[in-house]
Amino acid sequence: MKRKLMTLGLTAAVGMSAILIPIKSNHALAYEDLEKKKSDVQSKQSENQSKLEKKKRELSELESKEASLKSDIEKIDGKMTDTNEKLEKKKEEIEQTKKQIDELKQQIQKLKKKIEKRDRILKERVRSMQENGGNVQYIDVLLGSDSFADFISRASAVSTIVTADKDLMEEQKKDLQLVEKKEAKLNKNLESLEKALKDLEKLKKTLDEQQKEKTKVMAKVKQDQDHVHDELGSLENEADVLKRQNEAIKAEEELRKKQEAEERQKAQSGNSKASDAKPSAPSSSGFIRPASGRLSSGFGHRSGGNHFGIDIAKRGSGVPIHAAAAGTVYNAHYSSSYGNVVFITHNINGQTYQTVYAHMSSLKVRTGQRVSQGQVIGTMGNTGHSFGQHLHFEIHKGLWNNAKSNAVDPANYIPL
Repeated sequence: MKRKLMTLGLTAAVGMSAILIPIKSNHALAYEDLEKKKSDVQSKQSENQSKLEKKKRELSELESKEASLKSDIEKIDGKMTDTNEKLEKKKEEIEQTKKQIDELKQQIQKLKKKIEKRDRILKERVRSMQENGGNVQYIDVLLGSDSFADFISRASAVSTIVTADKDLMEEQKKDLQLVEKKEAKLNKNLESLEKALKDLEKLKKTLDEQQKEKTKVMAKVKQDQDHVHDELGSLENEADVLKRQNEAIKAEEELRKKQEAEERQKAQSGNSKASDAKPSAPSSSGFIRPASGRLSSGFGHRSGGNHFGIDIAKRGSGVPIHAAAAGTVYNAHYSSSYGNVVFITHNINGQTYQTVYAHMSSLKVRTGQRVSQGQVIGTMGNTGHSFGQHLHFEIHKGLWNNAKSNAVDPANYIPL
């Protein structure tokens, strides 16, 4: 909406090109005024071009920054992907190690049972030796042999028992060492994996924070880009309006030259007829009533804010809207607030005015068209921000602007 109003405000300046000065007025003054307006427009065009170039540079810098940020984000994304893959792998390794630990615990449990069983056997051996004199009993067994063969047999049996006890103790010792070794190894592996997992999770958190920060900066750059795009669009629109304004002023100069030439030719021929004279001048105010109907809302403060014009309402279809004075249509288009609207620029008694005709159902004129006083420019309607069929009519002493600072009460200029 702001942009549309800006466009209206900018385009309003075009009306300066449509100043209608009577043929018999001071031509030198008229040209001086046109030359001044042309100079002002050209100055604005130069300023506009400078702003355009500056905004384009800003946009280029923002696009470079965006490309750099995109590259950084892609790198972070790559690291994040790699980290996530490593995290998953480490988690799998930890799960596998935990399974191995569970299996080892079962093995250890079995070993411990074997160890406990051997321990009981060994304790029995020790108790038996303590009760029976230990090695003495083995000698009694050997001496109690009946023959040499019996002695050899008994010696072999004793040797086997002693060796079995020794092997049992060695096995017991190895199993205990094995349990301790396996437990230490797996605990070390698990500790290492859990440390690696913590490091990866820390890295993931860091990358995630970097990613969020980059995304935040990217969003700001995008916002700045949108803002610059909007400003660039407004400047480009202003450039277009200034171009049309400059062309309109040139056309006005050509028109005045043509009118002067025709006036000189008539003066030289001495054959000027009444029918060649300029049509009768407007009334003292210079304006006529733009439409028939009742005054439904006046100028000034009302609920919802200031009303910078008057509303004329009339029922029925095809109620004509007339140009309040002769002038040039500098804009005829649709606005979300004004609906179908026409802006006309006039010059009455050396003063520039601008009139606005809003909420029309249809437009009968186009931008740049010259209109005469009383010419039908559209029909009354209910378009834009409107509640019921009516004409919203404004008079601006000077050019229309967004603040509507030049608005005057139409009731002081037209008969009601």
